[in-house]
Amino acid sequence: MTKDETVNAIPISSSSDAGTRTYFKNIIDAIAQIQQFAVMERSDYEIPQDFLTIRGELNFFSIGFGNGFVEGMVFALLLAIIMPLMHSDYLMESVALRFPLARSRTFLWMLNLLPIIIAVALCSYLSRYRIGRITKRAVDALLVGRMFSLIIKAIIIFVLLIALHNYNAVIAHGLGSALAKIHHGFGSGVFMTIVNMKEHLLITAFRILAIFTGAVATPFLTIWLVSLYRGYQRKHAERFWME
Repeated sequence: MTKDETVNAIPISSSSDAGTRTYFKNIIDAIAQIQQFAVMERSDYEIPQDFLTIRGELNFFSIGFGNGFVEGMVFALLLAIIMPLMHSDYLMESVALRFPLARSRTFLWMLNLLPIIIAVALCSYLSRYRIGRITKRAVDALLVGRMFSLIIKAIIIFVLLIALHNYNAVIAHGLGSALAKIHHGFGSGVFMTIVNMKEHLLITAFRILAIFTGAVATPFLTIWLVSLYRGYQRKHAERFWME
């Protein structure tokens, strides 16, 4: 195959519209598609700019949104489990009998942040593939979808924590009374746990906003800074060879 025959080659898998209409099952599939684009753009092949259609960009946006939703849900569920542990000595000691690390608030926070840390690392990994027109559009669409999902999730969690703070006594009494009918000791424990959490809810709410802001910003900053660095290296190399 000659160079002229490969200039406008399009990467395809099993169909001619791969990457434009394919619905990805998960973020790994989306990253794999971006890797295929990057392989082509690193070589002598040129992918036509219109190859990645609006439908294709929406597919990357959707997988990013879905990944952010799952990431936020796992974080919220872990938060719902960890917050009571951190503000109830009885619950913490009960869990610590089987898991001694439960006594460490640092470990509990790191455990809560684990899904976000993994997702940020995975998204930042994309920086090595944001090299051409198509890969840049695909990566940015994925990250924007994730960004919107995390913003929505952060607002929901923030509002819920503020509501729990403002109506702490009502929620504690109602939930404690309902559970006390099943088991008096357990109901009393839940009541005291919710009451003890009140003074920490406001700072936790704003801390959550800061965490999600970092989770949104870090992949963008990592990818864009790496892209700027590569652009600088390329221009420096071009000037070197021209001298």
